[in-house]
Formats: sequence, structure tokens, C-alpha cells
Amino acid sequence: MYILRLSSIRKKYKLENSKDKVVLNKISLMFPERGLFSINGKSGSGKSTLLNIISMLDEPTSGTIYYRNKNVLKWKDKERNLYRNKDIGIVFQSYHLLENETVIFNIMLPALISGKKLKEAEIEAKNLLKSINFKENLYYQKCKDLSGGEKERVAILRALINDPSIILADEPTGALDTKNSKIVMDLLKEISKTRLVILVSHNQELVREYSDTIIHLKDGLIDNIEEINEIVDVNENKNETKIVYKNGWIKHLSISNFKRRLKRNIVSIISLIICLISSILIIGFDLGSGESIKKRSYHQLDYGVASIYKEINNNIPGSKMSLVQMIRPKIDELYTINNYLKDYYIEPNISTLVTNYPNVIIGEERIDNLGYYPVYSFIEESIDKSLLIKGQFPKEDNLNEVVINKTGYKYLKNKLNIEPLNIDLYLSIKYEHHFYKDDPLNPVITDYFIYEKNIKIMGVVDDFNFLSTPKIYYSYLSMKDYLTDSILVNLSKEENNTISWYERLLTCLDEESLSSYSYQLFLKRSDKRNEIETIINNIPSPYKIESTTYETYKALNDLIGAATLGMSLFLMIALLGTGLILGIISFSSFTEDKKISAILTCLGSNKNSIFKIYLMENLFIGGIASLTSIMIAPLFSLLANTIIKNITTFEGIIKIPYAIFLGVPLLFPLMIFLSTFLVCLLATYIPLFFSKKISPKEELSEE
Repeated sequence: MYILRLSSIRKKYKLENSKDKVVLNKISLMFPERGLFSINGKSGSGKSTLLNIISMLDEPTSGTIYYRNKNVLKWKDKERNLYRNKDIGIVFQSYHLLENETVIFNIMLPALISGKKLKEAEIEAKNLLKSINFKENLYYQKCKDLSGGEKERVAILRALINDPSIILADEPTGALDTKNSKIVMDLLKEISKTRLVILVSHNQELVREYSDTIIHLKDGLIDNIEEINEIVDVNENKNETKIVYKNGWIKHLSISNFKRRLKRNIVSIISLIICLISSILIIGFDLGSGESIKKRSYHQLDYGVASIYKEINNNIPGSKMSLVQMIRPKIDELYTINNYLKDYYIEPNISTLVTNYPNVIIGEERIDNLGYYPVYSFIEESIDKSLLIKGQFPKEDNLNEVVINKTGYKYLKNKLNIEPLNIDLYLSIKYEHHFYKDDPLNPVITDYFIYEKNIKIMGVVDDFNFLSTPKIYYSYLSMKDYLTDSILVNLSKEENNTISWYERLLTCLDEESLSSYSYQLFLKRSDKRNEIETIINNIPSPYKIESTTYETYKALNDLIGAATLGMSLFLMIALLGTGLILGIISFSSFTEDKKISAILTCLGSNKNSIFKIYLMENLFIGGIASLTSIMIAPLFSLLANTIIKNITTFEGIIKIPYAIFLGVPLLFPLMIFLSTFLVCLLATYIPLFFSKKISPKEELSEE
């Protein structure tokens, strides 16, 4: 009897150049109830992808997977969670343990997720540890303190605790020495006597020594299946079980996370207390905040840089849905809306060719995350020169002299521990371009755009630091001249005509990626910045103007605007302050723990359980802060009233309605608790919402 059957499995990925890369092609395999099967092949042959598809961390493009004669691809999330929790055990190359938790807790976690009681799961975990003679003094040691071999064995025992039918092991000996590799392979071999073990490994010697069957993959295809040992099939009819989720392990991880982030949480509690007390004391909100934010958002050298494109909706026949296509407009079309663009220079968008994140090297150190962005010119009125806070602007446009924003200045200063001004940076970009011809003998002409410069930071400009990234600003006009002088050697030779990169940008198809699907817009005069919002919001369809700097301002402005809505300013300020603090905490915690969430998903946890971990942690913070704020707010009210009285002679201007609010006794304190709870709930939902877009396969990828 075959426990697992793959039928015509095909997997392809869409590459950046819109081409498809086929990783697996027509893979059909049948696996019995037990035995050690090794998947062998060179890097890129599809081994790990096949393992991810079996574990349902990834889905095939086409084909079918049958587990015990059931089509797993038709299963809903609940059935998939059960499959990952009870039917398969995954052993990752990099272990993927909860490093801050103990050996015992890591091993029993799948059992706890499935609904077993803590004591029962602990006994089972200890029995597994004893079965492999694992050192008892390490049972309650945190996994981060273990050796690689010890971690690998813990990962295997974690995969075994729910008695799965299938064990999937991805390079289990990849990071181990010879001795530990033999120990791990002996363990997997013993396991394979009673269940199916599917192994991916580059170690040819171990594969051949331990495997019953070796499946050789080559370029996504089965190249050969090599039978080493005959497997006597056994029939094991496992009873189907259901996961009964209990909250013991959720509470444990919430408390553990709270303790692990204790310093940050104390700071968060203090910040939240300040926010709540301010919300209690302040009745009105600063009506000038919107204008203040707008003026501050102008503090970006490239605020006047935008892009314009056409958005085409293509209706799908027989469906209410439509596909949205982004293409570059014809230059003649833009003349028809010239009244909107009269204050802009219109230029080809070079962002595909001249990437915003080139290779940057200072001395011998590579600098990551340093952006490279154009402004039209350093000597024209398109930039606000009052933003300069250190050094000077280049006296003439050239590519050897640049300016950097304040965020980038601090980034380099902290990273290099030297004064960044006037230092030399080596910057390089390489872009591979393909020109396709209707010539079967020579269908593709390939040229390489190679850009290398030694650049000097001449000045530092102030920037709007909300979501600001480190940026180098260069002259677009100088880059335009450079592109005009740079030739596509092979295409020019083929066409028997000199073709520059700038000319190629102008003549490429509007649907071609080289066009960046848009034109670049540069505001002619920086004092016209206040008109950008009007132009963006009123540009006629199907044209769209996109400005990253404006969107940054708009995102923050919308956040502040949301605070002014609701049943009262008083409560809205409380919600805004609480939401802002807890939203940052939740997002930060989720970002920090994405790997942990992915591990829990692989162990069979559902989204609601992961949500509860972050909710409970936030409720600890919110509850402590709310209670403390309610208790000490009257003291701050007394102090504020005293100050206001001394300055304005107003007496008792702040009155906290603890006793009666809207005619109901103690309603106001209750509303503070309820509002904080609701905000905790919403703030916790944000990372859970984003987690739907994060693939556990990608988060736990070994690449």
C-alpha cells in the first residue's frame, strides 16, 4: 500500500523578466508506508521544492498529491493544519527551533498544539529523549545553548512526538561533522523501519549507505530511481484524529515573549502610559497638525520627483473581475494633459536601468541598503536648497559629486564610525538587456549596461524622517548625458547604427520592463510643491501619477486624520495614542518573530492561535498601562491645572469624569479599559493580516 502518491507534479516560478522557470516537471512518485527515500541532485534540481510541496509549505502549479488516497490539494486550512501537525514531521536544515525555549518545550510543542495536556506531552517528550540517550542535564536547557548535533536531534524528536506517518528531512546533516552526521543518520534509519522518511541531502556517501531508495533529480525531472534495499510493505491503518486547540502553550509563549522583550515592553508600557494620560487630559487635538505634517513632508530633496503611467483595465470575459495593466503613455498623449504637467520636466524613467539600490563599497566594506535616487539638477530651481544642513551642493551637475540625506549620513557615520562628508564611495551597477528579433538564427541580442563611479559626498540635506531610507541624490541631467554617451555595442553592431542607452530608453516598447512602464516627472520649481497633491488627485483617467514622497506624507496624514474621527475627540485621541503605540509594538514583535510564526504554522498551529499569542502579550501591556494611567492621571490633571491657572488664570480647566460620564457612574474608566482592549485587538490583527502574505516556505528557506 502506498501512503503518498505524487501525480504529474509541475512547479514553475515567474521570473522578474516575466519568463517562467520550471523547477519541477511531470514528477510522479509513489511512496510506501516505510523506508528511507533520498532525493538526490545538484543545486537547483528541485529537491527542496519537492519537499516543500509534500509538506504543503508550497503548492504545485499543476498535478495532484494523494495522502492515503485523499487529494490533499483540495483540503481547507483546517485539514492542512491537521496534516502538518499529525501526519507529517518536518526536520529543517537549520533546525528552526524556538531558540529561547527549552529542549522539552520544543519537542512537546506539536503535541500541545494538537491538544494534549502539558504533563502528558512532557512525559512523551522525555521518553523520546531517553530513547536516544539524550543528556538529562540538557532537558531544560534553552535550545540556543545547544550544539548543532544536539539541535538536530531535538528537531527530529519534535517531528516524531505526534507519531506522524511521514518524516521529511531537508539536509539534516548539512551543518554537522562526520560523527554527528552518523548519529543523525542512524536515528533516521531507525525511524524509517516503522514509517516513511524522505530525505534531501548532498552527502552522497551517507545517502548511499543509509537509503533504501535514491531518487535522482536533474533539471526538475526524475533522472533515475535507484533501489538499494527491498522494502517489505506493511499496512498501518492510523485512526484519524482531530486537533483540539488548548491555550496552555499559547499562554506559555505569550509570557515567554513578554519576558524576552521585557526591556522593550517596559519602555512600551511607559510610552503607553504617557499616551493614555495625555489622552485623558487633552480634550482637543492640535488643529494645526495637518499643516505641520505637510510642511515637514516637504523636507525631502526629491519631493518633486514622481512618475506618470497609464492604468489599463482589461475585462476578463465571463467574469466581473478585470486585470489592471500598467504601461508607459505615448509622449504625444501627455501633450493632451499638458495643463496638469506644465510645471514638470518629462523624462524617460531610468529606474530599471539605473537601479535605486546599486552596489556601494567604501574602502573594502560593502554598504547595503543605501539608495541611489535622482533629482533633476543641483543647480536649477527644482530642488529646495534650504534643506542643506551640512557641506555644500555640487557647483555643477556631474555624476562624481552627490549629496546624501540625513538618514543616510547617520547610517554611514554609525556604520563606518567616521565623518561621511567628502569620503569617496565606489558605486557600480550592472544590467543585462535582451533585444528580441524575429530571426531564428539570432533571436536575442544581449547587451550589458555597466556603470561604475567613484563618487564623493559633498553635502547633507534634511529629510522628513517618517519611513525615511538612507538616500544618495544624483543629478538626472548628468545621468542622461552619461546614457546618451553609452552605447549598446551588440545591438548597434546588429542594426549597423549607433544606439545609445538613452535612445534605447526612448524607443523601447511601452510595455517593456526597460521603460519602467512610466515617464519620470521632475518639478521645475520647488516652490510649487503645494500643488503636487492637487495634480495627483485630479489627473484624468487612465493616467496616474505616483510619488513615493507624497505617498509617505499621505500615509502619515491619513493616520493623523483618522484620529479626528469618531464619537468624540476625547476618546479618539485615546484610541489614536494607544493604537499608535500598540501598532508599533505588534508590528515590531511580528517582524521579529516571523520565523517563530512560520515554525508554529509548520507544526500545525492555526492563524487564530498565533494571533492569540500576540494579543495576550499586548493585553499584558495594555492592562498594566490602563490601570496605571487611570490611577495617576488625576495627579497630572492637578499639576496641569495649576500650570494653566498660573499662565491663563483659568481654574479647573481639566476635569476627569471618573465618577460620572454621560450620566453613568464609572463609565469613563470602563471605556478606557474597553477602548484599550479593542485597540489591542486591532493592533494585534495587523501582523496577522500581513502573515497571510508571508509564505512559511519563504520564511524558513535555507537560501
